[in-house]
Order: sequence, then C-alpha cells, then structure tokens
Amino acid sequence: MKNFCIFLCVMTLLQLNVKAQQDTAYVYQVYQFFSDAEKTEWTAFQNNWNYFDYTELKKKYHIKELNCKNCESFYAELYIEIDALGKVTLAECKRASRCGIQPMDKALYTDFEASVKKQTFKSLKNKKFIIRLGHVLKC
Repeated sequence: MKNFCIFLCVMTLLQLNVKAQQDTAYVYQVYQFFSDAEKTEWTAFQNNWNYFDYTELKKKYHIKELNCKNCESFYAELYIEIDALGKVTLAECKRASRCGIQPMDKALYTDFEASVKKQTFKSLKNKKFIIRLGHVLKC
C-alpha cells in the first residue's frame, strides 16, 4: 500500500508539471541542466524573440488579435541543435498550429525556422532540444 501511495504521488506531480508547461515557450527536458549563464541567455533569447520576431511574424501573416473570442494564435515546436561555437545549425519544425487555419501555411513553418537559425549563443553550446515558440490560448 505504501508503494502504491508513493507511485500515485509521483504520477500526480508529473501530470501537474506537464500541465504547467503547456502554454509557455519552454525547453523540454534539458532546461534544468542548463547552467545559470545558459538559463539567462535562453531567457533573454525568448524575450527578444517574442518581442521582435514573433511580432514580425504576426505582421507578415496579418494576425492582429490573440484572444478567445477570435483566436488567431499560432505556435511552432522546433527541434534545435546548437554547435560548439554557439551557432544554431538546425532548427526543424516538428509541429505547428495556427488556430482556425488547417493546414497551416508552409511558409510560416519556414519563417519560424529561419528566425531561430539566425541566432548565435555565447553560453549555450553543444545542445540539442525541442522548444515551443509562440502563444497558445486556453480557448
């Protein structure tokens, strides 16, 4: 019975962790292994990407509002590889979605990839991970 209770607690905590990360730009699995400098650099990249690149993508694809009444949300999950020099060598879109539009325009996939490929990091080197960039509403 004791082992069952421990198992139940662990499974509950895992589910809470997954739910907490669904609507944010996040790094799967590896973020907790980043050094403080890497976390700082990644957070700065996310903030800059959301402010500049995401804004440009919204303008380019005529997306004006992100709300539950007329949701035009979009996001992409990208597999990223960073080499020993800190250059993003691969940014491959694994999954993407734009509310209300199916299938999503292939050009938007390409633009997500290009916006990340231009990045060079100083602290993040020799990393491979999957991230979600963009916004997802809980409509």
